[in-house]
This record gives sequence, C-alpha cells and structure tokens, in this order.
Amino acid sequence: MNCTKIMHSKVFTLLSIFTLFSFGLMAQQMPPAQMEVKEDFKDDELKEFVKINKELMPIQEKSQEKMIGAIEDSGLSVERFQALAQAQQAGSLTDVAEGPEEMAQFNEAGQKVMGMQEELQSGIQKVINDSKLSETEFQQMYMAYTQSPKVKEKVDKLMEKSKE
Repeated sequence: MNCTKIMHSKVFTLLSIFTLFSFGLMAQQMPPAQMEVKEDFKDDELKEFVKINKELMPIQEKSQEKMIGAIEDSGLSVERFQALAQAQQAGSLTDVAEGPEEMAQFNEAGQKVMGMQEELQSGIQKVINDSKLSETEFQQMYMAYTQSPKVKEKVDKLMEKSKE
C-alpha cells in the first residue's frame, strides 16, 4: 500500500511537470489574444472535454510509468531527476549536479524522457484530432479548467456523473 502511494506521488509529480511542459509548448504556439480565459462553454463542449480526458488518462499513465522507468534505469530517483531538471531550467545544473557521472545520468534520462514526451504529445494530439473539439478549443478548455473555478466545478461534476 505504501509503495502504491509513493508510485502515485511520483506519477502525480511527473504529470505536473510534463503537463506544464506540454501546455507551455502549446501556449507558446498560441497568439497572445487567445490566452484569455474563456468560461462560456456549451454543455456539449464540456462533455466532449471530459470524454477526451477520460481517453487520455490511460495513455498518460502508461507513458508516465515508462518515464519513471527510464529515469530510474539511468540511476536517478524521480525526485533527483526533478531537482536536476529545475536546476537546469534555472541555469544552475553544474552547481547542483554531484559530478560528471550524475550529469551524464541526467542527460541520458532526459533524452529518453523527451522522446517519450514526443510520443505522448502525438498520442494526445491524435485523441484531440479524433474528437469533436479543435486543438485550440481543447487548449482553451484546459486553460479554463486550470484557471477558472467555475469551469473546474462544471467539469468535475461531469466527470463524477460519467463515473456513475
């Protein structure tokens, strides 16, 4: 049971990192005018958003398990990989890394994870493209879900209903 909690914690941590990373890339591709949070979605659009997310969950979980495996196979813990990734973003990787061997482990894991991230992104795009929503609509709804309590509440209620 404790091992399961640790695994879920690792998956949640990675999900947060990779979701932010993916959304950050998508946001860079969006014109600034589209960055405003839209909240007036139709019920059918919200239902489709929920349907897409339910399809994406197993894809993301499988991908995250592979990413955790790749990180651990390189000799790093997920937590250490995360710390090194944050240091790299801050421009202080050489200060944080314990030496050339750890940097090599980080680079190896990072390359594998980036490749897996590209596969995950392709899978996500396929699910979205096969849906009734455009990629832009999905992005707007995702942003609204993460930033608008009103939209989050509606989507969460629909998620609960879809489980029944």
